[in-house]
Amino acid sequence: MKNILIFTKWLLVRFWYVKRAFYQFSDYLIYTKKSQIFYKRAAQRAYEIEHTRFYGFIGRTLFALKELAALISYEKIFKKSILLEGFEKCDMKNIHKEGNRHILWPPSPFTEFEKRVVSDGFFKKIEKSYKYGVEHDPYLNLDKERVWQKHIKEFKDFYFDKEGGLIKKRVVNFRKEKGSGANILTDHFEVINPKFGYLKSYLKAIDLVMDFHRFSNFIDPAILQSISESYAGEPDMVVYRGQRLSDRLIFLASIMSEIKKHIFFESKKRVIIADIGGGFGHMGRFTHYYIPNSCYILIELNEMTIFGSYFLKYAFYDKKIATIIDIKERFDDFENLVKEYDFIILPGWAIKNIPDNFVDLFIATGSISEMPEHFAQFYLNGVDRSLKKGGYFYTNSRVETEKHKPYLHIFYKWRLKSKFLTLSYDYHPVNLIQKTSPQWIGRKL
Repeated sequence: MKNILIFTKWLLVRFWYVKRAFYQFSDYLIYTKKSQIFYKRAAQRAYEIEHTRFYGFIGRTLFALKELAALISYEKIFKKSILLEGFEKCDMKNIHKEGNRHILWPPSPFTEFEKRVVSDGFFKKIEKSYKYGVEHDPYLNLDKERVWQKHIKEFKDFYFDKEGGLIKKRVVNFRKEKGSGANILTDHFEVINPKFGYLKSYLKAIDLVMDFHRFSNFIDPAILQSISESYAGEPDMVVYRGQRLSDRLIFLASIMSEIKKHIFFESKKRVIIADIGGGFGHMGRFTHYYIPNSCYILIELNEMTIFGSYFLKYAFYDKKIATIIDIKERFDDFENLVKEYDFIILPGWAIKNIPDNFVDLFIATGSISEMPEHFAQFYLNGVDRSLKKGGYFYTNSRVETEKHKPYLHIFYKWRLKSKFLTLSYDYHPVNLIQKTSPQWIGRKL
């Protein structure tokens, strides 16, 4: 009788082993390699931390089918995993009220729980800085691309009143305004739009979330788990796993992941980062959190400095942010400026005022290769001059031109006087616009 009990117990244990093996195999099919779990016990599956796991090809396919079934059945078959701002209530404060296995806990500093208000005084500073930048721009009347000249006029007509005053309400909503003639300023690939309707928006959201999982093969998962869009500009976003997601956000997360992988700075040293054509400062949110003790310098077109100033002040209302109007008399004091300010927003022409051998990291995410040669070379000369020896240059730039843009100064035509040691040179898997845009990191010798 005793032997029968021993044998029966052995068989039951073997049953749990088979169950564990089944879970292990299903994980192999559904999740990426980084997300697979070593099952010590069969029951462990019930305690998975969902936000740490990313789907492989089969997993993404099953996810899409589940979301479609939930959508078509009005959630009678499955519950939806995605929320659409602008269509549904998405209370981030309530979502992150307490931790659970579906969201990152403690909450990421990227996550904003309520909307903020930027003071009228700061808006006045933005307006003065823009006007100063335009008045002192020595390249304003050069043969810029005609399309951009058209956008500048439309921009002024839309964002300034007849007396030349900045229209605060339109800046506050700059990522939501449609048909302004200045949509080139919008820095995310649109997923949610009332004109699309809920169905089309949700289908586009499924694609976005599938990309979120797919790119976990190339992006540090800890970064992917942490990112979330700011409310600055009032954009409607896809909410998934307690994160506000956009294509642009995932793209920038991939850049930050690559920089973290190949570039290291001393933790006690003030790190100077200059971003050429960085839009409205999106990358500044990443560098502020992932490169401690850094000063981020945004170098952009006069028009874009308005949105960069507003976006960064909104995201970091307790940090010191300088515009050109704050430092116009102190260009010879940059050493102290970067210690005094966390963020500095400069019009493109002011790159000439950054001291020689001063910047630790230059970033150019596609901007330079979108310019005619004379403008591109102006910025490349600035990189050559201002980047420290031993400093780094990251770029993700196109290597092919287009028939309707023959003037583009593509990456293969760049002329850098300095010598660089290549640390990384690879196809960029998350590029949003150009398939032929490799990313390169070089260290100045």
